[in-house]
Amino acid sequence: MTERRILVDTWAWLALYNQNDSQHAIAVPAYNELLDEAYILVTTNAVLTETYTNLRRWASHAIAVRFGRTIQAVSETGALEIVRLTEDDEKEAWTIFEMYDTVKDLSFTDCTSFAAMRRLGLTEVFTADKHFAMLGFVAHP
Repeated sequence: MTERRILVDTWAWLALYNQNDSQHAIAVPAYNELLDEAYILVTTNAVLTETYTNLRRWASHAIAVRFGRTIQAVSETGALEIVRLTEDDEKEAWTIFEMYDTVKDLSFTDCTSFAAMRRLGLTEVFTADKHFAMLGFVAHP
């Protein structure tokens, strides 16, 4: 059986860890389905940075800290791979960022995810963010 790896985007982390998020009810069953299907979860240090900041802003400092501690613990078990961006990822991300000048809500963090996904050969992403499909990635849910 082929190993299935999926990038977990900021959208997913925010929706999972903030019960007041409008997407929480969609994210939780989608996450459980990914776990049932034995996906290997991958995220990036840039996605985590964006998530910590947004959880603190939109939920609370306590939730952001709890999320960070959970991520660290899960990553130590090997159930989550945290990918560090390379200098080449950042250069490619900047090229993508410049290229999509008319996409007003495209974040630089998304662009770093695109670059990291290409480097890692990932095609699937746990997100409802439409920008990933724009670059040919398959989004779940």
